Amino acid sequence: MNKIKNYILPILFVYLSLLCLYVAYLYIIRDYNITKSIYQPYKTFLQISPFSFNNIFIAPLKGLFGFIGFNLFVFKNRRVNIFTTLFVVMNMTEAVLMILFEFFIFKNFSDYIDETAVVFTTLLFSVLVFFYFKEVTLKKQITTIICGIFLTVISYYLH
Repeated sequence: MNKIKNYILPILFVYLSLLCLYVAYLYIIRDYNITKSIYQPYKTFLQISPFSFNNIFIAPLKGLFGFIGFNLFVFKNRRVNIFTTLFVVMNMTEAVLMILFEFFIFKNFSDYIDETAVVFTTLLFSVLVFFYFKEVTLKKQITTIICGIFLTVISYYLH
């Protein structure tokens, strides 16, 4: 269990962060049609990243926060830090928003968004949130959690 928290979880976070940065780069620098073909293999995670609303604000933010959080873990040995907490909270909030949009608010939210991918992504981040916040006192992280939720909601509003 310690190996999961100390080794696998940070590597998974940096992988997902780099994926966000890569897709945001492709989306901003290149054409959207190019990113569709590259985007397909990572459907279960990036389904909810920048493409569901053409939301280019949240993917680079999540990528930067996750990458900075990973560097703080590697160089300062701080597994729980502000940036990783923002990364986890923003992803979980986005997954919950997509579940609400897909199943409750808009019945046919998008032909491109796969319901299975949204469910698997939400399950993935539920497990990640559980392992990340297992030994954390939420009182110390409440400001960061609220900030992450606010950034996610405001980025959807700005699309």
